[in-house]
Amino acid sequence: MKGRAGLGLTVLIGLVLAGCQGGLPGRPPVAGFVCTPDNGEVPLFVRFECHSFDPDGTIVFRVWDFGDGTVIENAPATYIHRYDAEGTYYPTLTVRDNQGLSTTARAVVHAGLSYPLDVVEWQVEPIYYGQRVVGRVRNIGERKINIGRVAVRFYDKDWNLVRERSKTLGDIPPGGEQIFEITVALTMAEVGGAPKATIYTEVIHADEPLSPHPGP
Repeated sequence: MKGRAGLGLTVLIGLVLAGCQGGLPGRPPVAGFVCTPDNGEVPLFVRFECHSFDPDGTIVFRVWDFGDGTVIENAPATYIHRYDAEGTYYPTLTVRDNQGLSTTARAVVHAGLSYPLDVVEWQVEPIYYGQRVVGRVRNIGERKINIGRVAVRFYDKDWNLVRERSKTLGDIPPGGEQIFEITVALTMAEVGGAPKATIYTEVIHADEPLSPHPGP
């Protein structure tokens, strides 16, 4: 696994002049968006927010292409997409203005990676009073992690958030690993079947504050 944490900052990759009104062509829209988080374990929920604008008109059409075969046309400015398979994806946003001019922006999402505290393996097991999550994390960064937090979110069959539980770990050197266990009193009857789950991590370095997880 490899990657780097941070916001999904976009890169302008294309400009298509699809037409113009009057004798002179207008100015194309400026495409831009942010995706958060841009890395994490699957299933990974990513929030996409359009920050595009048109300098001499209005944006009338958007197309989100999430890079995994999912394309949303005539899309809203904000959209939450779930990646279910590990891999590196290149989501794009194409915007078109009222003059027929369009521009595309692109970002990168690393699904299956949590940086710098990566979840090497994890599984959810039923126990007599609820659910147990066991797994292993590794510090894939270059700095010692003073405090790490592994959090699991539990959902019902329709992906409605039901509960979140976490485990705090400490003093993980670069390349170091630790085993974690998280339990929750949540039965299958409460969520209409086996609960769905997502997992994410947060870290504190001695010289850097904790950054909150931005996921839904």
